[in-house]
Amino acid sequence: MSDCADRSETGLSYVYRRIYEGICGKHPDLWPWHFQWLATYCLYHRFRELLPAFGGRVLDVGCGGKPYRSWFGVVTDYVGLDVVRGSSADVVVSPNEHWPLLDEHFDVLFSSQVLEHVEHLEFTLLEMRRVLKLGGSAVLSFPFLYNEHGTPWDYRRFTVHGAARLFQDFEIVHLEKLGGIGSTLALLLLNWINNSQFLKVLILPIWIPFSLVVNSLGLLMDKIDRTGAFYNNVLLVVKKKPEA
Repeated sequence: MSDCADRSETGLSYVYRRIYEGICGKHPDLWPWHFQWLATYCLYHRFRELLPAFGGRVLDVGCGGKPYRSWFGVVTDYVGLDVVRGSSADVVVSPNEHWPLLDEHFDVLFSSQVLEHVEHLEFTLLEMRRVLKLGGSAVLSFPFLYNEHGTPWDYRRFTVHGAARLFQDFEIVHLEKLGGIGSTLALLLLNWINNSQFLKVLILPIWIPFSLVVNSLGLLMDKIDRTGAFYNNVLLVVKKKPEA
């Protein structure tokens, strides 16, 4: 997920975005009245708990503006890789281009909400395996129930079962469903309104308090959801075994 601004936005939309970010926060530090707060609330909570335990040489795949850099533990080298020029990437590659990085060089590989946008997934997974040290860890997250975004570069979604099969030769350290029916319905509703110009203009005067109410109700509904079938994100932590 990238926090880079849309270069095609008009002057008016740029002003609106800056005002909105000033009131509601900017990725990854969103307030509960931001319309996308529930899209990553549980995920970021878990990242803040888990990432301080990881450090050393870290590779952030699809780094965007490197928003998670400060959440890691003791880092000796933090390298950002992306296909987007103008991001904060240290290494910019083209799709299907071998990464100009050494084999088994990184202690940690991190990638959040990126692999759904990778056209040739197997190639990227092979590169991830190649640059990660034996005994190294990969921390990854993926959306499951979420609307199409980043079009036309949006190719897939992952269940926990699909995520587990991505690194079958690795040890699965942590695999978790994040969110429930409430947060899923809330984020889809708010994203739908945000993408509908008519509805967005119609409720613009109450957009921020409306988002807060919807987000609050979504969290409440999550607490009573026991199905485990309507999560919106997947968190996966794997470890590269010596024989992998």
